[in-house]
Amino acid sequence: MIEPTNRWKMGGGATVLITVAILLWIEFSEPALAGWNIVLALLMGGTLIAAFFLQRFFRAHIGEIGEARFDTHNPDRTNG
Repeated sequence: MIEPTNRWKMGGGATVLITVAILLWIEFSEPALAGWNIVLALLMGGTLIAAFFLQRFFRAHIGEIGEARFDTHNPDRTNG
């Protein structure tokens, strides 16, 4: 089970992405350029959807993230 502190940490990344997406929309949207606004909306929507699925992956594998361990002993030296 995920502890409450881990849930809070996991939600932080999505909050940052949503905040940045809103600020980017305010900065880069152009009222006179409908095509550009559509492309911008699609890019931001794709980013937010990717963030959602990445968040789900991290939540499901919270114990595995950062836990890469490698066997570094030399097998030739084990017998002698």
